[in-house]
Amino acid sequence: MNPLGRHRIRGRRDFLAAAAFTLVMATGVLGCGSETTTVAYDSAADGDALVVYVGAGDDREILEYAVENILPDSVKVKLVDASEDSNSKVAAGDGDLSYYQHIPAFEADKEKNSFDNLSVVSKVNVVPYALYSSKWKDVASTEDWVNVGLVADQVTGKSLPHGSQVVLPATPTGFARGLYLLQSSGLVKLDRPFGGTSAADLTITQANVLDSLRHLTLLGLDYGEYLESIYRNYDAVVLSPKHAASIGLDPAEDALAIEPGRDNPYTHVLVAPSRLAGDQRVLELTHALETPELAQFLETKYHGANIPATAGTSR
Repeated sequence: MNPLGRHRIRGRRDFLAAAAFTLVMATGVLGCGSETTTVAYDSAADGDALVVYVGAGDDREILEYAVENILPDSVKVKLVDASEDSNSKVAAGDGDLSYYQHIPAFEADKEKNSFDNLSVVSKVNVVPYALYSSKWKDVASTEDWVNVGLVADQVTGKSLPHGSQVVLPATPTGFARGLYLLQSSGLVKLDRPFGGTSAADLTITQANVLDSLRHLTLLGLDYGEYLESIYRNYDAVVLSPKHAASIGLDPAEDALAIEPGRDNPYTHVLVAPSRLAGDQRVLELTHALETPELAQFLETKYHGANIPATAGTSR
């Protein structure tokens, strides 16, 4: 082929590559990873590892499992312990991805530091709050009543009765998450749906309760050293996995209800910069973090103390 012909073909390839990248950016490839798996690019060269800043504990275990057991061998990942400024490093190009925050923490970090080039590419897992009781076995519909005061309690079954006293964490975040959990369980009706990430959504109070469908008395208490006593003496209590574990409770075995993973505002997320839009390695990693295999790992490993956030899971 003559030099002019080669020049024209090369120019056409450059144009098509630029157009493809522009299309990817315009169609929002940096959304949830499950929405980007149809985009195909050439694999990165061997040894070109993604540098991921990852949180300690469960986050690292989850990412390590996905990398070692689900991610194709052609995709190399280097895990680096995350710090408070890890998103700044990713934004500046000193790393590729971060996975150490839930959505509200990331959004606050992004707004504070004007990280306009960072976006969530995968919603991975949730550390859920759950409802526990030492007195009742489930939250199924019931006509039973307790704590009426004027008449004797009317109890014929084992479901959480009308009039129950339910304790929620006294912190703004804990109380709000407890209210959303009660709404997801069909026990109260709030003035807004679950899933919002605005400050108003994340700090709702009893003023946001439109109807207590089980006529509950809601109490916000500081748990501290009295947690086990609270669990024993009230009808039900909302606990984080850490609080539950501290008094020997297993979410999968003991919880009456668990906060849902789907659309949970406290989902832990994988974050990427716009410069990696359409990068096949990132797409492979987001896919790995949203597979049924990873969901099964979470279920087996954490017994309800860490659940998948992706659609199609059991929670």
